Amino acid sequence: MGLKLKLETLQTDIGQMPVFTAEPNDLNKYPGLIIIHEIFGLNDHIKDLAQRFARLGLRVWAPDLFWQAEEKGLDRTNLEQMRSYFFSVKDSQFLTLMENVWNHAQSNPNVIADKIGAVGYCMGGALAFMLGGSTKIAFVIDYYGRVLYQELTEAKPSNPIDYAKGLNCPVLGLFSGKDPIIPLDQIKIFEDRLSELGKTFEVKVYENAEHAFFNDQRDNYNRQAAEDAWARTKAFISKHTGMSSPSSV
Repeated sequence: MGLKLKLETLQTDIGQMPVFTAEPNDLNKYPGLIIIHEIFGLNDHIKDLAQRFARLGLRVWAPDLFWQAEEKGLDRTNLEQMRSYFFSVKDSQFLTLMENVWNHAQSNPNVIADKIGAVGYCMGGALAFMLGGSTKIAFVIDYYGRVLYQELTEAKPSNPIDYAKGLNCPVLGLFSGKDPIIPLDQIKIFEDRLSELGKTFEVKVYENAEHAFFNDQRDNYNRQAAEDAWARTKAFISKHTGMSSPSSV
């Protein structure tokens, strides 16, 4: 499938946010997908994922929620710098930025407006889940996103799991069995809370995988877990959008 790729900017209340887009190069109507990046921001890995999803038959938006960090001189490859930046920014700001992208996607005449979902990785997994609890997106795929913060602050006044109450869409949670950030007891909290609220969800825990197992550019990459997660991701999107899910992609 031929793709159209573009790095555009989206006007927000706090400036021009870069957004990488990948989509089939035609005028047919397709479901949409918002990709929320890891702690390192919009990088080559996220752009590659955007293209993988677009080849499935999705119009994809990958916003750079951290563009202002670069303007502040922070090193995107420095985990501690980026983690500190994330915890200094209000979750409400991130939610507003993601909602800007969702509204932008809905306005695209070549997108099925009620079939726009979100997928996120690590930090982005939690934010995608929170977006699902704040809007009426079609589905959420949460790759090892935080369930609980270590502490609540003015910037992070609620835990990610607290957004479960507002969920109006199905959720796929993909977690690692060897993850100090999201230990097994927190995954149980995730499942129990969604069950208690009667939400539609699926959870898969890869017992021998570590955090960030899906990122093939990091040391924790686990091919077996990543391939299974990708298959589950495609099947989940197909189920909740009605699109075909080519096994070869």
